[in-house]
Amino acid sequence: MTLDTDPAPAGDDLAALLDRWVAAWAVSRGATRRRVGRAWLVDVRAATRAAEYFIALPSQAEIDALADRASGAQDVWVTVLGSPQPALPPGLEPVTHAECMMTFGLPDPAPSVSGSAPGSADPVAGVDLEAIDGVTHATITIDGEEAARGQLAVVGGDAVFDRISTDSRFRRRGLASRVMAALTAAAVDGGATTGLLMASIDGRPLYTALGWREVAPLQTFRGR
Repeated sequence: MTLDTDPAPAGDDLAALLDRWVAAWAVSRGATRRRVGRAWLVDVRAATRAAEYFIALPSQAEIDALADRASGAQDVWVTVLGSPQPALPPGLEPVTHAECMMTFGLPDPAPSVSGSAPGSADPVAGVDLEAIDGVTHATITIDGEEAARGQLAVVGGDAVFDRISTDSRFRRRGLASRVMAALTAAAVDGGATTGLLMASIDGRPLYTALGWREVAPLQTFRGR
C-alpha cells in the first residue's frame, strides 16, 4: 500500500502540532505535562514507563541533553518527531521504529447513518461509548470478551485518538474500523475539526485506508 503523504510541516509548524497532540494525549492518559526546554515531559505512570519526553526536530545538543536525563532509567522514554533525526547518543536505545504522526480532517457535520441504503450495516453498531473524566472510551464486546477498544480526548479543535487495539482472537473482522467510526462521530460531536494520532507500523495501514495522512516519522527511545 502506498501512503498518501502530505509535505512535512516546517519545523515550527511541526513543533506546534506536537504541542497540540501532547495537550490532548495527556488528557487521554490522565497525565500531567510540563515544559523542559523545547520538549514536553509527560508523567505517564504506565506499566511500560514512568515518564516520557516528546520533542520535534531536536538539535544534537537537545537530544544529548534528553539522553542525559534518561540515561540509566529504562522507564524514561524519549520520543522524537520529524526527520532527519540527530545521531543517537550512547545513553539511549530504540524502543519503536517506523512509527509516524497522522492527521485527519474530521467531517462536519458528523456522518449520519440515516441515509444508508436499506440493509446496509451501521458502522458504529455494537460499539459501546462511555465518557469518563473527559475521555471517550469505545469498546466492542463479543461473547462477553472485550474484542476491540479505543479512546479519545478532545482539546479545543483537536481530537487525539489513542489506544486503538483489537484482541488477536478477533482480528480481520473490521472491528477497529468500527471503533474508529464511533470515536470519529464522538470527536465531531465534541466540536473537534482535526484528528491526531501516533500510528504504529501495524496500525498505519488501517488509518491510511480510513483517509488519515502521514505528517512526520517518529521514533521512541529509552534510557539504558
